[in-house]
Amino acid sequence: MRRIVMPLLLLAVALGALLGSNFLSDRLHENLGEVAADDTVPPGVGTPLISTLRLRELLTPSLTEPDFFTTLDGLMATAPSASCLSVTLDDRDPPFYESGANIQAMPSEGMVLLTLATAHEVLGPDHRFTTSVQSTVPMDGGVVNGDIYLVGGGDPRLFTEGFLVTLAEDRQRHYTPIEDMAQTLVDDGLTLVTGAVVGDATRYDDLRYVPSWPESIIDSEKIGTLLALQFDDGWVQFPIPESEQTTEATDGTGGQDDANDYLAAEDPPFYAAALFDDMLEARDVVIRRSPRSEAVPDDEEIYVMALIESAPLSDLYHQILANRDIETTELLLKEIGLAASGTGSTSAGVQAVEDTLRDAGINGGQLQLLQFDGSGLDPANIATCPVFTSLLDSAEFSPLFHELLPTAAEAGPLRDRFAGVSDPGRINAFSGGSSSVTAMMGYIDIGLGQEVTFAFIANQPGADDNQAIRGLEEQIVRHLATLAAKPSLDDIGLLPIRSG
Repeated sequence: MRRIVMPLLLLAVALGALLGSNFLSDRLHENLGEVAADDTVPPGVGTPLISTLRLRELLTPSLTEPDFFTTLDGLMATAPSASCLSVTLDDRDPPFYESGANIQAMPSEGMVLLTLATAHEVLGPDHRFTTSVQSTVPMDGGVVNGDIYLVGGGDPRLFTEGFLVTLAEDRQRHYTPIEDMAQTLVDDGLTLVTGAVVGDATRYDDLRYVPSWPESIIDSEKIGTLLALQFDDGWVQFPIPESEQTTEATDGTGGQDDANDYLAAEDPPFYAAALFDDMLEARDVVIRRSPRSEAVPDDEEIYVMALIESAPLSDLYHQILANRDIETTELLLKEIGLAASGTGSTSAGVQAVEDTLRDAGINGGQLQLLQFDGSGLDPANIATCPVFTSLLDSAEFSPLFHELLPTAAEAGPLRDRFAGVSDPGRINAFSGGSSSVTAMMGYIDIGLGQEVTFAFIANQPGADDNQAIRGLEEQIVRHLATLAAKPSLDDIGLLPIRSG
C-alpha cells in the first residue's frame, strides 16, 4: 500500500506546485501587467515569468557568425588612416559597429545627401524654379515701349537646344526649354520692343563660383557658373558633338579644337539676355536696343508677360543623384539660403543645412560636420561617418532616402559592383568619390523587416586613383550583406519584463 501512496503524494505535490505557479503567474499578469486608464504602464511583467515563450529568445539563430566583427576589424585595419565606418541596426543605440567614429574625413559627393535633405525640408518636393519676362509698361498692340526683363529664378536646367544635344540622354531627362517662353511671347502677339532684353540675376548673389573652391576646381571644366540667371550651365562655349561638327580641316592652329573647349561666360545674365534676344528675333520680333544685364526697377509697376517653370524638385532629386549634377546642387543650395534667410548665397544655404540637421537631431554633440558647398566638391568639407547614418536613420529623412537611393539590382554602377550578392535589391546606396576619396552610404535589408544603415568614407591624400579603397568599400558592403536577421521580441510575441 505504501508503494502506491508515496507516488500519489509526490504527484499531488507536483500538480499543486504547477497549479500554484500558473495561478501566481496569472495574478502577476492581472495585477502588475495591466495598462492604467491614463495609458501609464505600472511596474510589472509583460509575459509570465514561467513561460516557454521566454525560451524562444535562446532558441533563435544568432544574428552573426562568431567571426563577423573580427572580419570587419580586419577590413578596416587595411583602410587609410583617414577612414571611418559606422553601422546601425534598425536605428538602435548603441551603433551595431563603429570604426573611426570620430575621424573627420572629406566625404566628397556624400554632401549632396545633406543638401537634398535640407531642400526637401525647407523648399518642399513641389518647389519649382520660375523664370519670367517682365516689363514696366504693358504691351500695347504687340509693342512694348521700353525694355523687357528676363528675370532669373535660379533654374539650373535652362538649356538651349544647341546645348541639349551635347548631353548624354540621361542628363536630358528634366530640363526647361527656354525657347518655349520666347514662343509664348510671340503667340501672345509681341512684335516690337523699343528697348532691350535685359537680364536680371539679382535673386542670388553675384558670385559665379563657391568662394572657397580652389582654382583647380574652377579650371577643371567640371562646372559652369552659379548665378540666378544663366543658360546652358553658364557656358558660352562647349564641345560640339561629332555628329554636329563640320568636316573642314583645321589650319593647324587648333581652330576647330579650340571651338570644342568649354568656356564660361564672363557675364552669364548678359549672355542669357543676348541669347533670348536672338530667339525673339528669329521669331520676327524687332528689338531696337542691344541686350544688357541689370535689375528690374524696384520703384515701378511690374507687368509679367510670360513665365516658365522647371520640373518639380522631387523630379530633380533623382537627376542630381544619378548625374552628380554640380550646378543644380549648388544653385539649389543658394535657393535654400534664400528661403531660409532671405539671402541667396552659398554661405546662407550652408547655414540652413546646419540648422535643419540640428533641428532633426543630426550633427549634435559628438557628430562633426564642416560644410563649404552643396555638392561635396570642396576639398575642405569634412564629416564623420555617424553624420550620415544619423541622417539616413532620422524620422524626417529616412522615408526620402529609402525612396531615392538606387538599389544594386538597378542598371548602373551599383549593379556592376555588387554582382553576385544574394538578392542585390536589398542594397540601397549612394556612392561618390574622386581619385583620393571614396564614400558610400545606404541601407541593407537583412530580412524579417530589419535593416542595417551604413556609412563608409576613406581618404588617401595624394593618390592617383581610388581603385584600392573602392575595392575595400565593396568588400565591406558585401560583408554587411551577409547579415541575416533574427526574430525580434515583437516577432516572438514576448514582452520584456517592465521595471518601475
